Amino acid sequence: MQEQGRRHGPAPGGKARAWRGGGGPGLGRGGRSEQRRRVAAVPGRKPVMSGSVQAVRAITSTCRDASSAGGPSSQHALHAAAFQSSKMVDLLLEWRPALAGEVDSGGGTPLHFASSDGDRAVVRAILRAGTPGTVYKDCPGGLSALHVAARMGHRRVVEDMLEAYPDAAELRGSDGGTFVHAAAREKRSKVVALAVKKPMLRGLLDAQDRDGNTPLHLAVAAGAPAVAEALLRKGKVRADVLNNDGLTPFDLAAGSTSFLTMVSLVVTLAASRANLRPQRQDHAKPWSGYDVGRWREKMSDPLSVVAVLIATAAFAAGFNLPGGYGDDGKVSLAFKSFLVLDTVAVAASVAAVILLIYGKGSRSAGSWSGFAAALHLMWVSLLSLMLALYAALAAAATTRAVRFALMLIYLCIYGLQICITTWTGPATTCRRLSWFLWQGIIISHSSGRQKIIHRQYPLAGASVINFCLFTFISCIALFCFGIIFSL
Repeated sequence: MQEQGRRHGPAPGGKARAWRGGGGPGLGRGGRSEQRRRVAAVPGRKPVMSGSVQAVRAITSTCRDASSAGGPSSQHALHAAAFQSSKMVDLLLEWRPALAGEVDSGGGTPLHFASSDGDRAVVRAILRAGTPGTVYKDCPGGLSALHVAARMGHRRVVEDMLEAYPDAAELRGSDGGTFVHAAAREKRSKVVALAVKKPMLRGLLDAQDRDGNTPLHLAVAAGAPAVAEALLRKGKVRADVLNNDGLTPFDLAAGSTSFLTMVSLVVTLAASRANLRPQRQDHAKPWSGYDVGRWREKMSDPLSVVAVLIATAAFAAGFNLPGGYGDDGKVSLAFKSFLVLDTVAVAASVAAVILLIYGKGSRSAGSWSGFAAALHLMWVSLLSLMLALYAALAAAATTRAVRFALMLIYLCIYGLQICITTWTGPATTCRRLSWFLWQGIIISHSSGRQKIIHRQYPLAGASVINFCLFTFISCIALFCFGIIFSL
């Protein structure tokens, strides 16, 4: 057995050379002997790391009484096999079922390793062979294998564990949180959706950890609008729960450093009728939005250059008018459309340049509104210029190939518009967005709650209005394109 352990131990000249030379720091003669004994007692670890199922089968068939402990960080062969294949796991568990409950120096079991990797076959093999206590073992960090799978977003693995051991859902970590808390903290919307979907897990959605935080608290603090949306819209969780610091989930949205994330969270929470904690309004601190201010100052110069280029192109196009008379001697509708659209492009781009230059030198509160208006004017000028060029081709081109080529270009721009809408739009449904617009903006003066929200998050409502305006402008442009294409 000792000879076999040497064959699978360190290569000559590796750690064996260090042992002969006195070992590592703090190791005496007894320590070196113990280390050699432990490394020699790790049968199958090296073949497991090599991925050879045949080698593992040969080792397990010849080693009957070897100790299972002793690899790096006290990891044995099953820890390594958890990242290889279910066949290796089956062989090792058939050889020594107790391996399923062994822990390494960090307190992790093979099930912890397999749960972090997300291989369902390996997890199922360990669940079949291991004792029920394997699922309930915690590592020193207080996390069970179920928590690990939830943190990593492995929904199928979580589902398999709960199917095998339904009461494992009640496991709490060292912070008092369930696996739903762990998933919400790591923005794992699929795992949270699993808990929302299963009626037996609904009780965990409003559970509080030792700090008094619910999964909704953690989702908002982590900046996960999709998780918050799932908890509020489908899970019907309570949005007025106070944690140990006296904060509601809505209060934690103020800690978001991303502007778009903040807007999505505010829209989702406000549409769900969530409330901020009661406090004096002269003590409330509005969301600063420093990143928005820096981004605005940084982008003003390049956007001004782009606006000038659009104005130049539109102005030059006005001096190269296409043929505008038809066979009947009258001015064609396509030519008239070109003149109108080209004029709009020039006017909008020039106005955008003026607003950008003014906002660059102004530090007033209205500079943000001017910047947003400049962005809309640039988008209008770009779309108008494209439509004007298409109208010119419709008036002068003799083949439809050119018209279809420009149509393809415009469709690409429309695809860009869809991408911008997806990236910048609030992560919520159209119904909730409409409700936020109606309650929070149109009739905000009649609701004290909406006044408080608007006072603490002043840019959220303006952002939603600008998003809707951008979408409306794009839809109008698409409608105009369809009219010109039919000429």
